[in-house]
Parts: sequence; C-alpha cells; structure tokens
Amino acid sequence: MSDQTKASALTRRRFGVLAAAGAAATALVGQEVQQPNVSPTPLAPGSFQRPLVPDTPAFDGPLEFTRREVAPRVQPLSQVRLLPNNVYFDSQEWNRGYMARLPADRILYTFRANAGLPVGLAKPLGGWEQPENGQRSSELRGHFGGHFLSASAQLAAMGDKEAKAKGDYMVAEMAKCQEKLGGKYLSAFPTTWWDRLENGERVWAPFYTIHKITAGMFDMYRLAGNKQALQVLEGMAAWADEWTASKTEAQMQQILTIEFGGIAESFYHLAAETNNARWAKLGDRFQKDCTSTRISRG
Repeated sequence: MSDQTKASALTRRRFGVLAAAGAAATALVGQEVQQPNVSPTPLAPGSFQRPLVPDTPAFDGPLEFTRREVAPRVQPLSQVRLLPNNVYFDSQEWNRGYMARLPADRILYTFRANAGLPVGLAKPLGGWEQPENGQRSSELRGHFGGHFLSASAQLAAMGDKEAKAKGDYMVAEMAKCQEKLGGKYLSAFPTTWWDRLENGERVWAPFYTIHKITAGMFDMYRLAGNKQALQVLEGMAAWADEWTASKTEAQMQQILTIEFGGIAESFYHLAAETNNARWAKLGDRFQKDCTSTRISRG
C-alpha cells in the first residue's frame, strides 16, 4: 500500500472516530443541559431507553368552534394554471391521464355492491379497494372514490370538461346508492362495522374512509358546482349526527382512541356553507380532548 493510500485510509478512519466522538459529546452535553443535577451513569450495551414524553393534559371541557368570516387571501382555483415544462405540470398531466383511463364504474363497484345494486360488467379495483371476497377484502374500500372526486373537482375547476363529466356521473351514481341505503348513509362497507367501532372491537378506520367521501362531495360542490353533491353530503352528515347523538362524551372519546379521522373538517365546511349550526356541533363531537405522545424505545 502506498504512503498516499495509507494517508487516505487513516484520514477516513480518523474522520469516523472523530465523528463518533463528536456525536457522543453532543449527547452528553444534551443530557447535562436537560438534567444539570444528575450525574451521567454508564449504561450496559443495549440497555439505553429514550425517556417518555408526558401525556398532554386533557382540555378542561369539550371543544366548540364558532363561525368567523375570513376574507380569502388566494385566488379561486378556476384562475390558477400550471405552466408547462416543469415537474408540477408534468405530474398534473400524468395524474390526469391515469384518471382518464380509470373507468368510473370500477370505482363505483363496491358502493353498488354494498347497496345491493347491480355492478354490471365492471371489474372491481384491488388493493385498498378490494371488495368482500372471503379472503383479502379491504376495510378501507370506498375511500379512493372520495379521493377521485376531489381530484376530479380540481381538474374541473381548471376547465377539464371530461373530468367534470366523470365526477358528475359518480356523484349521481353514488346518490343512487345512498337512496337505496335509506337516503342518508353512504359507504362501500356495511353498517355492522359501526357496531364493531362502538363496541371497541377491531375495525379499520371507518370514519377515516367516510371522511374521504364527504370531502370529495364537498369539493365537487365547491369546485365543480355540483349541487347534488351537497345534498349527498348533507345526507351523510345527518346519518353521522344521528349515530353520534346517542353517545356520551366519554363514549365518543373512547371511540376516538380507536379510530380518529379528520371528518370534522367536512362538517365544519358544511356548517359554513349552509349556515347550519347543527353540522358545527356534529364536528365538535369529533374533537379529541387530549393527545398522548410517546417516544419509542431505541
């Protein structure tokens, strides 16, 4: 090995030693700052544990949000355009192409199946949208339909007529599913899953999934001007209001420890749009009164 090679190897080795020593020194300094009166105690290899962050105390009472008018600071999406020849424009066009190739009836498959309506010749989606099949069905099915509505609404707001037509078709067909299910409830999974949630049994994020649908409906109304979407959303909100109304505050807090989605967002949007305080009170029921934060062991 030449002298130059030896020097290079020693330099890299020395750099590694210095870096490790520097990291150890930083850690010791951090411990001294946080615990100035505690002498550092040597730990056996593999016995180091990070400290637990104390639980955040619960709020004194239920959270309640009130309406306050705020002037918009941004331009409507209808006045926004991405310029060509940049990664954001390319991503938009790739997404537009994918959405255009995906038949709406495939997305609607699980909604129709759950409502007992004919599914036609459409092939169901897989993955998170896997329908009930006795093997690997997904408990998140239906949420992609909500994402698709939001994406369609955004494209429609920027002048994409094909995206708007597909979004309008999906809203109309999902409204048929809602009507078949009684006029309020709309989902791609059965109502028995809510019994599991209420009883503290294992179930995978039903309110999270419903939130994606309610958000998609609101976007179709707000961005694409689809008034039927607002009617569907109000029906879904009415169902959620009735389901949660019988729960005590303690029961709702327990439910939120099992599954906590962002569905309050949709209800607050709906309250602001319709000036109906009922939906704001519904959103308040989904406010968790405490947050537990833990740092996992290293």
